[in-house]
Amino acid sequence: MAERLSRKTLYDLVWSEPMKTLSARFGVSDVGLKKACARATIPTPDRGYWAKRDAGKETLQAALPARPPGMDDEVSVAGGRNRYHGSWTEEDLVRPIGAPPEFSEPIETVRARIVEVLGHVTVPHKVQNWHPAIERLLKDDEKRREKQLASPYPMSWNNPLFETSFERRRLRILNSLFFAVAKMNGRSSVHREGRDIRISFFQQHFQLALDSPKTRRGQVLRTTGEPNDTRLCLSILKSWGSVEALVSWQDDDSHKLEMHMTDIAVQLILTAEIRYREGALHQYQWRVERKAELEEEERQNKLEAERAEKARQKRIEQGRINRLLRDAAAFQQAAEIRKYVAAIQQTQARDRASSADEFEQWSKWG
Repeated sequence: MAERLSRKTLYDLVWSEPMKTLSARFGVSDVGLKKACARATIPTPDRGYWAKRDAGKETLQAALPARPPGMDDEVSVAGGRNRYHGSWTEEDLVRPIGAPPEFSEPIETVRARIVEVLGHVTVPHKVQNWHPAIERLLKDDEKRREKQLASPYPMSWNNPLFETSFERRRLRILNSLFFAVAKMNGRSSVHREGRDIRISFFQQHFQLALDSPKTRRGQVLRTTGEPNDTRLCLSILKSWGSVEALVSWQDDDSHKLEMHMTDIAVQLILTAEIRYREGALHQYQWRVERKAELEEEERQNKLEAERAEKARQKRIEQGRINRLLRDAAAFQQAAEIRKYVAAIQQTQARDRASSADEFEQWSKWG
């Protein structure tokens, strides 16, 4: 069965005894336990650490780093990486819940840490290195270009998608954003001709929109020619598949979108942490409510079982009573019948109304 521990609890455990000994307690291999620690950025002792400590030599314990923004503070050992509401068993839910989650690091401190890691995010006009997600788009575009050149009848809808200055600018902005968030564990992808933009921080997932402010979902995308309005708007959408923006940045007369890239990257990463904290509190509240529901269901089930048992005992007792009454009634009837036969015997002996054999048969039958 999977065990859930805070990063601090697991960190203290892996530095308190060898991994092989500790992993056996969880029913996993030492390699599996080390991988679980690595996913949660929990440092583990190097090879030879315990031998040195047992020999009285000086050892160094690595400090537990701050939890990356968006990462779950709870580590599931032996039960997989991700745990959601639907994966909690009833046995898990009825266990003691403990105190609600607390976040020792103020959100402004998290912001300052993000700013320090990211530094100043720029969008160079000439890109030296493309992010793998964007490089795939450009390779697909190159294949379209080669196909067009080789075709005796080139079709406009097969034109390369990212040749205009508008589209190249979009890709440069995304490229800088993808590399920036990668410094804080952001995983980026882009699909559907560069319009489906997704960035994830552990289990916090975001969908972004980067296009002309007037573009609406479902319109034919501009792929050739120079648009009259080259302004861009970048939005973090409220939810998956939504068209409503949580926050947006847009070109204006005084500032281009490129000037906001540091703010955009910082806000995106910080939003992952904010969402995690909101989700952790929501899940805690859900667990409290669900535990109460399960306890009430258990109480009702016990009451129903007690009522059913009382009803069963009552039916058994009533059956005994009914049998007793039937037996008593039968006993009374038997006595009446015997009394009646005896009276007939007296009458027969006096009057000789029927033959002795016939009366004897009737008496036995009666």
